[in-house]
Amino acid sequence: MTAVVVCGQHGRMSRIIANSVEATHGMTLRCRLSRRASGPIPNEAAIVDSLSSVPDPPFVVVDFTAREQTAAVLSDAADVPCGLVIGTSGLDERDRQMMAEVAQRRAIVAAPNFSIGLLAVSRFVTELAEQTTEGWSLGVLDVHYAGKRDRPSATAQFLAERWQQRRHGGEAVDVCSYRMGNGVSEHTLLSAGPGERLEVTHQVLDRRAFLPAVLSAIRFVDQAAPGLYSLEDVLPSHACRPELT
Repeated sequence: MTAVVVCGQHGRMSRIIANSVEATHGMTLRCRLSRRASGPIPNEAAIVDSLSSVPDPPFVVVDFTAREQTAAVLSDAADVPCGLVIGTSGLDERDRQMMAEVAQRRAIVAAPNFSIGLLAVSRFVTELAEQTTEGWSLGVLDVHYAGKRDRPSATAQFLAERWQQRRHGGEAVDVCSYRMGNGVSEHTLLSAGPGERLEVTHQVLDRRAFLPAVLSAIRFVDQAAPGLYSLEDVLPSHACRPELT
């Protein structure tokens, strides 16, 4: 049985993950972690304010909250036996450096986006960058709900970096970001070369779309050796489709 700690008390994604963990065979919700606890939570899990106060480690921590809370969780994790699944957006270079340091002692799965569809899009970007000529270029349109703080999104940056890495870092990628409405997320790739142009759009219409990969990441990190892993490590291209149970 995998014990899971879900960060966040009232956030939409934290509620979805906590409810899914409770409903998934082989997992149990140990508690919710919130540094701004207020009022009851929609399930009966206890609320704690630090990893050091969670009883009976080891466990897996799932954090899709905000940069400040994720940084505090990473700091706690240096001294608490746990695995981590991190999907927080807006992490800066200092946060990523801390994550790399903690990963020397803990297994961490971190991804800018836990959509399996977006994972396929990122693989497409890699193949496109490797197979096209120097005359090709890429742009990313990044649209998120009005309240999202970081701009561009970590997903848009990830897709741009994928292209640049395969093009030896020499080509700039234009990223255009909009924050409007209440949709979850939309990323459109625009790419063109001599005589042709393509457009690929990926939309997340419901946050539950992230759950299959999140649950797979929990299972993976519960058994993995210390290290910093990507979603591609969890769901390699030859793997069977994960099932939400």
